[in-house]
Amino acid sequence: MFNRYQPRCENTVFDNLPHIVKQQGSSLVLALFVIIVLTLLGSVLMRMISTSSETVSQEVLGTRAYMAANSAMQAELQQLFPLNSAASGYCDTPIINKDHVLKTISDNDIPGLYDCRAITSCNNFHSDLINSVEYYRLTSTGKCGSGSMNADSKVIVKSSRTIQVEARSL
Repeated sequence: MFNRYQPRCENTVFDNLPHIVKQQGSSLVLALFVIIVLTLLGSVLMRMISTSSETVSQEVLGTRAYMAANSAMQAELQQLFPLNSAASGYCDTPIINKDHVLKTISDNDIPGLYDCRAITSCNNFHSDLINSVEYYRLTSTGKCGSGSMNADSKVIVKSSRTIQVEARSL
């Protein structure tokens, strides 16, 4: 029986709408899914670009450190074996940690080696007294960086390369 105080179930407004209007919520969910996927892809791409930049800067600093070590080694070898003269006995006493600062304030700086330094050492590790031949071991360590290392430094890259040469007098 029909109770007059209880509301009757009648057709709602949505029952009379066309079929297309009823499915508009699915396109909203699909659009939201596409936005989330594109955001995730964008963040992965940004991380890859950042990692690639760090790798390239580390490679450049490593090459500069190698060149700094090589330059200091050439300077040490030139002092040990000067041109057109006999060996000078430069390495008879070990010279530990001779510092070559490759960027100076003067006009004689080396533009490709800013923020680089090289530390060299030389020792006479063997003397053949019979043949009067001296054997030397030279070590050069080049260090380059993208700035000064402070307690509050956040973006800093340092690189170091070491070269060792063994030579003998003639």
